[in-house]
Amino acid sequence: MFIDSHFHLSMIEKDFDKQKEVVVDSIEKGLSGGVNIYTSPKAFLENVEIARYLLEKGIKIACGWYPEYSPTEEMVEELENIIKENDIFAVGEIGLEYYRMHRPKKEQIELFDLQMELAKRYGKPVIIHSREAYSDTLEVLKNYPSVRGVMHCFSGTPEIAKKFLDINYYISFAGNLTFKNALDLHESIKYVPLDRILFETDAPFLAPVPFRGQKNYPFMVRYIYEFASNLLGIPLEELSHRVLQNWNEFIAG
Repeated sequence: MFIDSHFHLSMIEKDFDKQKEVVVDSIEKGLSGGVNIYTSPKAFLENVEIARYLLEKGIKIACGWYPEYSPTEEMVEELENIIKENDIFAVGEIGLEYYRMHRPKKEQIELFDLQMELAKRYGKPVIIHSREAYSDTLEVLKNYPSVRGVMHCFSGTPEIAKKFLDINYYISFAGNLTFKNALDLHESIKYVPLDRILFETDAPFLAPVPFRGQKNYPFMVRYIYEFASNLLGIPLEELSHRVLQNWNEFIAG
C-alpha cells in the first residue's frame, strides 16, 4: 500500500466522474492515502463535491495560495474562511517560486508569510513549494517553529536537505527521483533518515520512469517507491511500511 503525499486531482481531470475514476483506479492499484492539493480557494470551491468524496476515501485535502498571486487582505480572509468552514488538513501548497518568477520576490515572501501565520493560528501543517528559493524559504519557516510541514517535490542536495531536517520538516521525493541524471536527488534520499521520507507524484506533473513525459496519476507513486527501494537497498515492503509510519505520524500531528 502506497501513500501519495501530493497530487492535483482537478488538474488531472476536470470532470467529477473522471476524477472519481482516477481515485478508484489508483486505490485498486495500491494507493492507501495521501493529499489532494488545491492551489487557490477558487480551485477548492469549484471541486467541493469531489473533495468530500476524497475524504470518504481517506484522502486528505490541502488548500493554499500558490506563489503566483499578489498578496491582499481579501485573499487571506478567503483562505481563512475555507480553513474554518471545511475539513482542510493542511495549508498548501505555499512557498516561493523563483524559477518562473510569477511575482516579485517581496510579494511572494509576503504571501508566504501571511499563510504561515494562518497555519500557525489554526494548528495546520504546511506543504511547501520551493524552487530556486531554498535560502529565503528557510528564513520564513524558521519564524514558525511550531508549524510542522513537508518540503514538497524536493530537488536539492543533501546539504540543503539537512537545513530542512534541522527544523523537523519531512522531505517528499517525486517522480524526478527516478530520472537517470538526478544525481543530487539520489544522494539526498540516501542522506535523509528513513523516518523523514515521504513520496509523491505531484500528478499530473513529473511522471516517473517508465512514464516520463506522460500524464502522471496517483497510482504511479508505486514506481517512485520501487526506484527508491532499489537505490537504498531496502525491500519494497519494508520501505512502504516505514513511509506509512511517517505518514501516520505526520497526519496525527
